Amino acid sequence: MQPLVLQTKRLFRRMTVREKLLTLLFILVILFLWTGNLLGRTSEWNNHRKQAQADLLTQQQWLDRSDDYTIGLARALERVDPEKTYDGQRLSGRIDTMLRQVSLSASADIDPVKTREGEIFNDHNIRVRLNRISIAQLIRLNKLLSQETPYINLQSVRISKNRRKPEELDARYQINSFDLKNQ
Repeated sequence: MQPLVLQTKRLFRRMTVREKLLTLLFILVILFLWTGNLLGRTSEWNNHRKQAQADLLTQQQWLDRSDDYTIGLARALERVDPEKTYDGQRLSGRIDTMLRQVSLSASADIDPVKTREGEIFNDHNIRVRLNRISIAQLIRLNKLLSQETPYINLQSVRISKNRRKPEELDARYQINSFDLKNQ
């Protein structure tokens, strides 16, 4: 180690003033770049640390409230009759039956049921498009759907007038149901 320091001192003494300034400038630039990189990595590490701390705090709050969630789930499940819930096929069949009751099966276009599986229940969504229907038919269908709440729910309804016949409507329904998994 000692000879290296001595060699560096000798080399530095033999340099001209211009070479000394350029060497010093080179060393300062390298230090500047290294310090900037170090500060950037330190800042990134600190941001990750803060995010992890916030995530852990949120998870701890969930764990602290787990008894409340369990009680709330039990209360919600008490209000729901598993026999009245609709799986994907039953939902499609029930919607078809409702459309037949209000004489809309000919003007209806029903998409296949999309299902998302969960731990406690499965969520089923279906889209129904109705073309050239009257306001009275729309009202009757809405009444039938509202009688099935909370087992069948309307997520969204878009109504527009028919361009060819303004007295008729076009409607787009997004309908949702669920079925409980066996506990």
